[in-house]
Amino acid sequence: MADRLEFQGKLGWILEEAKEHANRIQKEEIERYFENDDLSDEQMELVYDYLLSQKVAVSGYERKHGRVYAAEEKESTLTQEEQTYLQNYEGELQTRVGAEQGSFLPFLERVLEIAKELHDGSVFLGDLVQEGNVSLMLALKESGEEEKILNAVREGIEAFQEEQRDVHVRDRKMVEKVDELDGQIKKLKEEMGRKITLEELALYTDRSEEELRSVLKLAGEEVEDANEEG
Repeated sequence: MADRLEFQGKLGWILEEAKEHANRIQKEEIERYFENDDLSDEQMELVYDYLLSQKVAVSGYERKHGRVYAAEEKESTLTQEEQTYLQNYEGELQTRVGAEQGSFLPFLERVLEIAKELHDGSVFLGDLVQEGNVSLMLALKESGEEEKILNAVREGIEAFQEEQRDVHVRDRKMVEKVDELDGQIKKLKEEMGRKITLEELALYTDRSEEELRSVLKLAGEEVEDANEEG
């Protein structure tokens, strides 16, 4: 019973860790959680399947018969706009492959497969495909080996997705900061019955005047700035 509770506790910790990273976690991190449990490969695969059922992507994990993502499961995460894009893009690729010759075209299909596999909803699928195609063109200049080319595509898409995810996190935090400051300004105005100064706001919020100026521009709020008077 104690072992079962400990195991469930570890799964809970992993889910919490993944939530802090846009529902993604590295395979190596999971292995570290269970390094003293002597789990077999089959048992670890059950762990990965459980995480997948909880909408957690396990980076670096592959099954013997393919990636942890099933095509049906990945497609279900697409928005209506992405499904329309995918249908149109796949149609365009089929038309090109039927009308043109060249080793470049099959690579475009592989880029799409990788983009669909890595797609987690944080970035529009079409942007991942576009980034993958750019990485493909750069990789083709450097190497003629298929494995190296596709690895470069994968790394390019993963790096782009992580970069965009960081941007979204920063944007969300800024919005939260603006909303919080907006509420504080309105509260002070109501209490004082007048406009407040930047110095008063800085004292009340325990923030620097420089930081407040930058946030105030986004909030669209006006406060009196003593440094600009006279």
